[in-house]
Amino acid sequence: MLGASAAALVLPLLNARPLAALTERAFAARVFTPAEFTMVDELSNIIIPDDEVSPGARAARVAGEIDRRLADSLDKRQQQAWHDGLRAVNDLAREMTGKTFMQATADQRVEVLTHMESLVDETPGARRARRADPKSALGGFYRQLKGSTARAYYTSKIGIHQDQHYKGNVYQTGEYAG
Repeated sequence: MLGASAAALVLPLLNARPLAALTERAFAARVFTPAEFTMVDELSNIIIPDDEVSPGARAARVAGEIDRRLADSLDKRQQQAWHDGLRAVNDLAREMTGKTFMQATADQRVEVLTHMESLVDETPGARRARRADPKSALGGFYRQLKGSTARAYYTSKIGIHQDQHYKGNVYQTGEYAG
């Protein structure tokens, strides 16, 4: 109660500028560098773009959720795998376009992501092979990126309510739709 009272007294005295930093859109990455965060934001927005049904991954703040989940993870190898994967995406972009991923045009970025998707190996034992083959490792990173993007998007307010039109627990009338 004392803390709430003190906050109520001090809050009107604070300059509005620092308070603006506390808005919903303000975010400081805990795992990604600013360049990596921008790259994850762009990659996820290519995977789930804005459309006529709902806003895309950027609006749902997917990159921030991925960063939060990585920061909360006890497995530091996961964080390193993301750093390595993003570095590999830049290497692939340089190989394909002569530029880093973020310096490439929008169409070139889509081509890089499409090429990464083509490297996904679904055969049994593929996980072990990815450790040895860097190209397969890039396909593995694509799977991780796509899965993390979908998980973060469909657990966001935008993904659940605007895209999936989830209404909560409601009484269903008529025949069960399945």
